Amino acid sequence: MWFIIQAVLFVLIFGAALYSFGYAIAQRVRYLTLASREDSRLDRKGDRFMSFVKYVLGQRKVIAEPSGLGHFFIFWGFLVLVFGDLDFIIYHLTNWHLPWATAPAYLFIQELFSAFVLVSLLVAGLRRFLFKPMRLSKSVEGGAILGLIATIIITYYLATAADMALAGTHPGWASPIISAISSGFAGMSTTGLWVIREVFFWIHVLCLSTFLYIIPRSKHSHMIGSMFNWYFRRLDSPGKLRKLDLEDESIEEFGVGRIEQFTWKQLLDGYACTECGRCHVSCPATLSGKQLSPKYIILKMKDQINAAGPGMLAKMAAGAEDMTSENLFEAGVFTEEEIWACTTCRACEEACPVANEHVQAIVDMRRNLVLTEGKTSPEVTKVFSNLERQSNEWGINRRDRALWAKDLPVKTMAEVEGNAEYLFFVGTAASFDQRNQKIAQAFAKVLLAAGVDFAILGQEEESDGDSARRLGNEFLYQEFVERNVEIFKEYGVKKIITTDPHAFNTFKNEYPDFGFEAEIFHSTQFAAKLISEGKLKPKRAVNETITYHDSCYLGRYNDVYDPPRYILESIPGLKLVEMERSRNKSMCCGAGGGGMFKEETGTRINVMRSKQAIDTGASIIGTACPYCMTMMIDGTKANGKEDDVSTYDVIELLAMSIEDEAMHQPETAAVN
Repeated sequence: MWFIIQAVLFVLIFGAALYSFGYAIAQRVRYLTLASREDSRLDRKGDRFMSFVKYVLGQRKVIAEPSGLGHFFIFWGFLVLVFGDLDFIIYHLTNWHLPWATAPAYLFIQELFSAFVLVSLLVAGLRRFLFKPMRLSKSVEGGAILGLIATIIITYYLATAADMALAGTHPGWASPIISAISSGFAGMSTTGLWVIREVFFWIHVLCLSTFLYIIPRSKHSHMIGSMFNWYFRRLDSPGKLRKLDLEDESIEEFGVGRIEQFTWKQLLDGYACTECGRCHVSCPATLSGKQLSPKYIILKMKDQINAAGPGMLAKMAAGAEDMTSENLFEAGVFTEEEIWACTTCRACEEACPVANEHVQAIVDMRRNLVLTEGKTSPEVTKVFSNLERQSNEWGINRRDRALWAKDLPVKTMAEVEGNAEYLFFVGTAASFDQRNQKIAQAFAKVLLAAGVDFAILGQEEESDGDSARRLGNEFLYQEFVERNVEIFKEYGVKKIITTDPHAFNTFKNEYPDFGFEAEIFHSTQFAAKLISEGKLKPKRAVNETITYHDSCYLGRYNDVYDPPRYILESIPGLKLVEMERSRNKSMCCGAGGGGMFKEETGTRINVMRSKQAIDTGASIIGTACPYCMTMMIDGTKANGKEDDVSTYDVIELLAMSIEDEAMHQPETAAVN
């Protein structure tokens, strides 16, 4: 009779939990259908499956941080325990074991993993509530989840140990923990053991049911959301922003100003978020005291769709014509200050263990502010005006664009008979900024020394448009793209070299959306290739210690880490020391995303980054981006170290080493 009663109880309790779980999941899937379409996530199914294997089953990104090892054990321990729990429940209700469940090897693996999970839970609890790292938020929910998982394992131990004591069976080495607990029950009455078994079994069932209820309604929705997020992750370049259709006259609002204007993948990011805070402690804006936290950008998106979703679905069911939700900025969900604080460096995305894509969401909101609401700060408005009038952010006369080359035998495309093999696209900063002009001059000398067939556009060169796009002015960006593509095609340009990582990124990854494709090289890639082929040989020693600052748009955006270091290591006498944050974990200089031209609140990011470089003890800071150059020079001045530490582009140092006479010696560098 008791078997029937407990079977009915189990069906009622666990069935209700399963129904609640399924209902909540279905509801959130319906919320995603309210969002904008994004069909580009449905291609390359084989690659997507491998992403699932590598990053979900393999937990590759999770274990990239030492703390992720505990999560790895919890994840795999949980998978193993699911099968053990299935047998545990079936046996308790029917007195029948699943075929594999009594095998000694399986019992040992299950107990080993359950022990790993318990240890990992203890460590997680200590980190969250005792050590309290910045990236983790102390919450009742977090503690409750840790407690629930621990209780599920402990009740399994106790109920199984009591059952073993009742049956008089002890698997020994195969199940040492449960065997030890069972031995502790020796001498107890049959009734006492039965009560222990039943009490802990039902506590176990109630905890499982509670966990099922909580999963889709808490941050632990990531247990489901992250699997789909990795499958639907971006497979093309991470440096590519989505193109806006500006020709569709039916579109009245551009970018994202309402929750349903995000794409379904962007909203899925919210359900995938683990709230681990890795993005939070990687973000230069967060670390320098700005309002922005990439973690809370994602969580606010999730909270808003959860809040607005039921009402929007109700309107849909009632056949309402107006399905729009409230404006996210007017409702106070997001502030303009936090959206403008982003440097688009992608440190958040690089750190994220569940493939969240923060930058596109932030730029989409900027697009709405600029193109729909007409809201920009005075300095951003000035940048747009300067770009429109003079095709550069500073507003300098565009006819001065090629003055940097007046003393060099550099030809323009218009002066070349036929077509030059390479177009050296100089870019705005190296064309107009006095300090950065030296980078253009150095690279021209490198190309001339190697006998490369190249030319520049001179006065015909336009802005590449990157600043306009990252600042949300897609209309202005597309105007520049149209002009550039037209002139590239006019001169038959097939190969482009540039010293500007921002131009490099947009030409390589974004211009193909507008019908232009070519071979695109960053100056460090091209120069490294010339050295490896023997066309350049650095000879003159630069007897200094250098630390190299990775540009975000060269490194995290395009995975170019080795060529600049290869060049530096090829220069005699130059000793390279790395900053603690380097390569894919490099900290932004603060210039990206239009940051170079915006007023910055709080601690200046470039001051923080320069301090990290200074702390290495290097006498030279190496860069490979004209914007980074400016920010690092300003940073060393702010740190009071401009007389002790020089800042040079990698290409400038290469030019010094290959010339018979150094074109420009660093104040501290000895070029022999």
